Amino acid sequence: MRLKLVYILLCAVFGKSVGLLRCYSCTFSSVDSDQSCLTITDNTRSVDCPFEYCTIFRQEYIDPSGVVASFNRGCDDQPDYLNHDIVDANFRTYYRACTNDLCNIGNGIESVVGGALQPNPQFEGDNLLVPGTAGGANAVHTTLVALLFVLVMHYIV
Repeated sequence: MRLKLVYILLCAVFGKSVGLLRCYSCTFSSVDSDQSCLTITDNTRSVDCPFEYCTIFRQEYIDPSGVVASFNRGCDDQPDYLNHDIVDANFRTYYRACTNDLCNIGNGIESVVGGALQPNPQFEGDNLLVPGTAGGANAVHTTLVALLFVLVMHYIV
């Protein structure tokens, strides 16, 4: 009976210990009339990402300058680039990737600093969404799981 209880407890703890990264997820194309993906709001969709990175892909036309051709917020296991800009004859393309919950908040132009995309310093809106730091919560959770493991092993042996 004791072993069965320990097994159920371990399954419950380790089933919850695999944390998923939360990322904003949306797309925009120059043919779309809905431009809501370009700016994070309370209604911007977020997803549980089974991968390591939240990403932003922003592609602007060279002519007319600064006009967004396509934009994507999402998650990826192995992004093409982590923090890189590419310019060719037709497009300026920004690749951004970060590793904190809901860190793909920027407009895609700012570079990544410390694992999180930096918001636009010219922001003049009413709200600025600031992602939390997942590291503190994960460290506490890992410590609790380790403590539980030691206790379970004590009762099994």
